Amino acid sequence: MTGPLVSIITITRNREKLIQRAINSVLRQTYSNIEYIIVDGASTDNTSHVVHSIPDDRIKFIELKENLPIAETINIGFRESHGEYITFLDSDDEYLPTKIEKQVRLLKSLPSEYGFVYCWMTYFNDINKKFIRLHNPQLKGFVPYEVVEKPTISGTPTYMFRRHVFEELGGWRDNIGIISDWELAARACQKYKIDFVPESLINVYVNHGSQRMSDRKYYKALYGKMIIFHRHFLKEFQEVFEKYPQKSIPHFYGLCIACFKLKRWKQALFYYKKILSLGISPKNILIPLRVLFLK
Repeated sequence: MTGPLVSIITITRNREKLIQRAINSVLRQTYSNIEYIIVDGASTDNTSHVVHSIPDDRIKFIELKENLPIAETINIGFRESHGEYITFLDSDDEYLPTKIEKQVRLLKSLPSEYGFVYCWMTYFNDINKKFIRLHNPQLKGFVPYEVVEKPTISGTPTYMFRRHVFEELGGWRDNIGIISDWELAARACQKYKIDFVPESLINVYVNHGSQRMSDRKYYKALYGKMIIFHRHFLKEFQEVFEKYPQKSIPHFYGLCIACFKLKRWKQALFYYKKILSLGISPKNILIPLRVLFLK
């Protein structure tokens, strides 16, 4: 299949035992007009050796002298890219062979008001390769209100953006506490329509012994970062929450939990009352008790 150049961006650090699987899955794509940009955040293991051992002129390997923040690292990869379409792959995951082909076919068929497409992904335990769950959201069209309440269409490797849309968004943000594909997609959905390939085209692996960005332990001062993140969401999508106040409950919930854990009692009580004013439920009423069981 011929068509527009697709840039695939992977950022990595100390993944010598995992990254070859990701690279092989890219090189096995049925859609061949790709460039594969791998940005290494100053690995101290043999990640560089693994990448250099794979001869394919579609691979562009960028070795940073220091380990920069994730958003900055991804955006470095984007600046080095040339593709009309932009997509991503985490270095511990893999594409199925038709991932790029099917997303390109869909995105090409859509009018310009569609900013990106996504697909489904399947989680596996990397130790025994057992199935864990399928992430199969089904939102399509113009969905600015549906995406701010919870990370329905999150999943970095599932996205394929038109280049100008990703550029217009400014990529990932690194000043919102927690790097979030959810936040990126939510911003895009405020202006553009979306569609999806109704098929799992990505295998996501957990329990592989290396730290994942989605792990709670990845972040130092996690609860402080949670406060920054949820406050950002409430401000960034204020117009949506003013129209649909109940969609803000998960963000006030996150703020309440974080403030409880940090012993900011007045703030926690404020957010707790805010939640109850928006909706009474057993889950909401029992927030103080639930805090006790959070690690």
